[in-house]
Amino acid sequence: MDRLLFPVVWFFSSITLAFSLVLHNGYSLGIFVLFLLSLVFYFPLKRLNPPFEFIKLDTMLFAVLLVYGLAMMFFVYLDGWHTRELDRPSRFIFALPVLALLMRCRPNNLSWLFYGVVSGAIGAFCLGLYERLILGYGRAHGAEHPIMFGDTSMMLGLMSCAAAFYFYSRKSYIWLAVSIVGVLCGVGGSVLSASRGGWVALPLIGLFLLWQSRDLLGKKNVVVVALAAFVIVSSAVAIPQTGIQGRVMQAVDDVVRYTQGDLKESSLGLRFDMWKGAFYLFQDAPLLGVGEYGGMVMKKEMAEQGLINPQSATHYHAHNEYLNALSLTGIIGFLALMAVYLVPLRLFLRKMREYKNNWNVKAYAMAGALVPMSYMDFALSQSMFSHNIGVMMYVFPIVFFWAAVRWAEKEYAEGLAPETLKANKSD
Repeated sequence: MDRLLFPVVWFFSSITLAFSLVLHNGYSLGIFVLFLLSLVFYFPLKRLNPPFEFIKLDTMLFAVLLVYGLAMMFFVYLDGWHTRELDRPSRFIFALPVLALLMRCRPNNLSWLFYGVVSGAIGAFCLGLYERLILGYGRAHGAEHPIMFGDTSMMLGLMSCAAAFYFYSRKSYIWLAVSIVGVLCGVGGSVLSASRGGWVALPLIGLFLLWQSRDLLGKKNVVVVALAAFVIVSSAVAIPQTGIQGRVMQAVDDVVRYTQGDLKESSLGLRFDMWKGAFYLFQDAPLLGVGEYGGMVMKKEMAEQGLINPQSATHYHAHNEYLNALSLTGIIGFLALMAVYLVPLRLFLRKMREYKNNWNVKAYAMAGALVPMSYMDFALSQSMFSHNIGVMMYVFPIVFFWAAVRWAEKEYAEGLAPETLKANKSD
């Protein structure tokens, strides 16, 4: 059974990443199959295979996903128990049996995850290019909101950097070249979506990636990569046809007009009003928040009183994950949000430090760390967890890459990693 099942499990994990943006609900296809497999095969696998040695870090990840999912369900209850709102928090809990299944299924080739990441980034760019050039859309969006499309594409592009480092360490130069294309395409998909929030992540996370790869690449190559990235980004900004320059100037103009009390209906103007409304809501119920449905009623009242723009009152979230959590779920919900960001990030960064010279493990830990890092940036201008794709493309990539890290370090400990990849585990 294991010869057939194990490759299938990891193949569908890869499919989830590859189809996340190119198909309608593409991120759900592989996950649905994985969840069904986890219900059917976990206990037979537990009896047939030696148990995977779970460690404290595994328990921490299980716990934070479970607690966050249950906490968000509790807030749904406080907000009037609108059962349709249970869908998104339930995904954090549904990810747990999938994680358990992945940690029972020894992968034949962990590289499939990176194949999925790179394919997803390239597919997003191709779709975005088709929408902009052929269909004439103003912003690429696939089957999603342009912001969600652009941010997810950016994340896949950044994760393709981890894939590039992995293949470079293995001297797999064909897939290295494909991964570099994936990096450019992931960033390009974000540019085609004209979603500015994701662009902030590029220089900050780019510096993190260069610093983490300095020993692998060497000082000379790091300088070359940094200069190449600077030239590419500068050229993209300078060329009007990319739309970057126009979007940046529009943002500056929106800020100036908003401060002058003019044009509050602009994109940034509406955001500022939504953020102001979120502060009002937080002040009304700082501990547990006012709830999504309760917040809509209160925002309508604030608009009638002239405190916020009436158009901003029609949005059900604040276009800022942090303020959204504070206003709708209070300090308790905000702490839960920070935990579901920081705990996975800490776990992946810890593995990166432990295996700083072993890219057979470190690359998967880096890809996993990039998920919460990206989301913490995207959260400044979008409520990612208010969308299905935002939840699914957060929790499941974390699950996939954590399981990959654990299997990679297990193979290293057992001496199964190729000799060229063996490096002393860092103290």
